[in-house]
Amino acid sequence: MPYIANTPVQIEEMLKTLGFSSPEELFSNLPSSIKINGKVSIPSGLSEAEVRKVIKAIAKKNKPLSEFNSFLGAGVYYHYLPSALKYLFSRPEFYTAYTPYQPECSQGSLQAIFEYQTYICLLTGMDITNASFYDGASAVAEAILMSLRIGKKKKILVSRTMHPEYQQTIKTYLRRFGFLIREIPSDNQGFLDLDILKQELDDKVVSLSIQSPNFFGLIEDIEEISKLLRERGILFIQVTNPVSLALLKEPSKLGVDIVCGDGQPLGGTLSLGGPGFGFLATKKDFLRQLPGRIVGKTKDREGKDGFCLTLQTREQHIRREKATSNICSNHSLNTIGAAIYLSLLGKEGLKKVALYSLNLTRYLHRRMKEIDAIKVPFSERFFNEFVWRIDNADRIIKKLHKKNIIAGFALKRFYPEFRNHILSCCTEIKTKEEIDVFIRVLKGIISA
Repeated sequence: MPYIANTPVQIEEMLKTLGFSSPEELFSNLPSSIKINGKVSIPSGLSEAEVRKVIKAIAKKNKPLSEFNSFLGAGVYYHYLPSALKYLFSRPEFYTAYTPYQPECSQGSLQAIFEYQTYICLLTGMDITNASFYDGASAVAEAILMSLRIGKKKKILVSRTMHPEYQQTIKTYLRRFGFLIREIPSDNQGFLDLDILKQELDDKVVSLSIQSPNFFGLIEDIEEISKLLRERGILFIQVTNPVSLALLKEPSKLGVDIVCGDGQPLGGTLSLGGPGFGFLATKKDFLRQLPGRIVGKTKDREGKDGFCLTLQTREQHIRREKATSNICSNHSLNTIGAAIYLSLLGKEGLKKVALYSLNLTRYLHRRMKEIDAIKVPFSERFFNEFVWRIDNADRIIKKLHKKNIIAGFALKRFYPEFRNHILSCCTEIKTKEEIDVFIRVLKGIISA
């Protein structure tokens, strides 16, 4: 970020307008653990070039992911990115493009977004999808708001096996609306507890939101859950990993009403956890309740194919009280990247990505079960990640890290009852040799 030379007078004026007395007060809501106490220890009197060298030396203390044998997933996944991908979506007509308000000047961007929408509909089996959201968390929150507009009831059910950060976002979105959010826990196999779900299904419920594959990597019984909801006229929202849909049956064929999630696995990088984009697909019946915007295909006066924004229910385009969402932007560049990624891989290529991810994860799972000190507590019906348990998990994780191995995600961060449980992931980019190294080093640490 470039240096912005605000004068003391300008800083004071800005703080006064915001109602703060100092810059420290402005950032007082940030946790102390991520703030620097005191001044940065950089000698005074250095030139810009010298300061740059000091900062680079500090930055080198961090290790890039490429230096680790990583088994970390938990919502952001390390996939192979075709070399052509970066070149194509970095082209200036995509990279610097703004909202395509003028179709006559934006046919390339509009067509790319249209192709993205087509891919999402093919993957999910749904009729329509919009031009994306910020991320998976905002997508599921908007899907729930959408269900509340359709069903006009006050109670929503959310599975505790959904990504915990998605759950936090849902609560943030709905905090001021007065709706009742009920959390459905997991059973002893890591799935949504169907017995408790049945107890919660009453006339006040408008929708159920679950994730499958869920946060523990498990594939939920979508068809069975769908039957329970259909009997009571309750809307069904599924959060999913889009790569898994290359192997699993389309949600539309299982009775799901709204499908959403994060598109980071479709050509996204791992830069600070992304960036990704949120996707949301649904039935044509709910078209007018779909937030965001849709790119449509039409014919011009000469009979040629043309693309334009055909539905724009954002407050930026229509009167605020009639808008379905106040999201006035999206991650168009990332959605175009997803369209390019899917076009480069094709149907069979994406299927291979999913299949290799599944097979490598099953191999890791089998090798884990060879170790007596490790327990695999949940079902084996998983996609590309699973949970395992070992005593003193924190110590094991730290020792592996010193060996340049990232074991996975420690579940205790979000699930206190799973204090010694680790969520490990494999994608197609992992190799059998890397898995064998992980197991060999893990065995050595356990026996030491």
